[in-house]
Amino acid sequence: MQFQPVIPFALAVMAFGATLPESTTRPDEGMWLFSKLPLKKLKEKYGFEPTQEWVDHVRLGSVRFDTGGSGSFVSPNGLVMTNHHVALETIQKISTPEKDWVEPGFSSRLYGEEVPGKDLTLKQLVDVKDVTEQIMQVKAEEGDVEAALDELCQEHSNADEHIVAEPVTLYDGNQYRVYVYHEYDDVRLVFAPAKQVAFYGGDFDNFTYPRYCLDCAFFRVYEDGKPVDSSKWYFKFKTDGAKKDDLVFVSGHPGGTERSLTYDEMVMHRDVWTRLVVDLLANNVEVIKQQMEQSERAAFALRDQYFGMMNSLKAYTGHLRGLRDDERMALIKARDEELIEKSGKEEVKNAFAAIREKMAELIEKYGEAELSREVFGEMRGAMQAATKACEPFKTIINKARFDVYGDANYPDATFTLRLAYGTVKGYEAGTTKVAPKTTVWGLFERNSAFDNEPPFDLPQQWLDKKGALDLDTPFNFVCTCDIIGGNSGSPILDRDANVVGLVFDGNIESLPGNYWFDEEVNRCVGVHTAIMIEALTKVYEEKDLVGELTGGK
Repeated sequence: MQFQPVIPFALAVMAFGATLPESTTRPDEGMWLFSKLPLKKLKEKYGFEPTQEWVDHVRLGSVRFDTGGSGSFVSPNGLVMTNHHVALETIQKISTPEKDWVEPGFSSRLYGEEVPGKDLTLKQLVDVKDVTEQIMQVKAEEGDVEAALDELCQEHSNADEHIVAEPVTLYDGNQYRVYVYHEYDDVRLVFAPAKQVAFYGGDFDNFTYPRYCLDCAFFRVYEDGKPVDSSKWYFKFKTDGAKKDDLVFVSGHPGGTERSLTYDEMVMHRDVWTRLVVDLLANNVEVIKQQMEQSERAAFALRDQYFGMMNSLKAYTGHLRGLRDDERMALIKARDEELIEKSGKEEVKNAFAAIREKMAELIEKYGEAELSREVFGEMRGAMQAATKACEPFKTIINKARFDVYGDANYPDATFTLRLAYGTVKGYEAGTTKVAPKTTVWGLFERNSAFDNEPPFDLPQQWLDKKGALDLDTPFNFVCTCDIIGGNSGSPILDRDANVVGLVFDGNIESLPGNYWFDEEVNRCVGVHTAIMIEALTKVYEEKDLVGELTGGK
């Protein structure tokens, strides 16, 4: 379902970054820095020229959930929209076996008040400081880069005003930023649908399309005991949502990509690292499943962890499948060879060769290894050592990439705010065509075809309201926006920065997107605004929430 951006062990995956050369960047590809948007491409292809006011509005209307996802302000009174699966950790924390809010859903209207999320904070990007020059000077003097970045962050932080600054490394150390955030720590749950509706189809439909998921949730942000005034930056709700061929944007926080690994590094991932990660996840899923089967209390306590682990297993299995695609890997190899040729420097060629040698050593030692915690830990340590040994060669390659291509391309994702763009568009899957949208009718047809059996069952509340619903209402839809884990909960916006959808997933073909973007089949899957309004109005009777979304009150 559902891109969860980072799981703890995944932090150890070693990304050796720099950016893709322009010659291999497709028109709608990219997770772009707000300061380096592809303005020329947007104007030439779509006739769209975002103003600085538009860019600032989108930046301030977007938020990052510290639970690992994105969100956006959607009313002038601090109302924030995100995914149910981004909110799931919070909903689980406020639930008990006696009073569960996950399975039946949550309504502050019925409960009587909004419930504070435990240990939940949101961050809004208010400023970006380019500190490249200062850090490069520290590097030149062989100083402590980490300490220098920490000092710069402290200079731009102010606890009394809820301002926190974080260091951001871009282009594998070719550029540095300090991102300044307004941090909100009083975030209260307003509404979440039943888990079965939010995650309709369960693991079977996870990372697939067509889909029928009402994967949304709403929070309200407070400060000093009052809802924050978000009137200057919230996104208005466009109730009829996105239509085929519409230009759309995704503003969110992609958690991490490895698209700039060299060909030989990707070969090592294919033959060793990603294979072992898949094996480890499969083992962990089985262990958690056995624990959940021991008691109802264990099943309740571990369901969120099991959900996340299953999600990650499917994602990394997709990564591995992509790395085993010989045609795509050949394109990566050609990309590296193009850089060597265009740079014209022997040292660049030698740097690639040196990295190839280091990766070959890892493959020789661990290529046939079977999973164990000892092997996994040893392999992780070996990768860290290889990363350290490859740093001088990566520096040479990164400099060559900058010399040849500059910073006109996007850097690998860093769980910081980026903007992607594309169009609402279906795709071909094998010998068939996949439509750009699904409808409420499709949801009930799927439910009926499976005789209401799990995980294709529907809550009785939905079955009772079938006759009241407009069955032609769009449910989920796909677009060509470039996303990855961490984009979950991102708003999908139109040219006027109105909300037309909500990112919640990618299709199965997009899973290799960790390593590359294939415009023909990579699709971002979103919840259509029309179904959110239709369901909130007719199924859940959330009159006040609908009024706030549609009227800005």
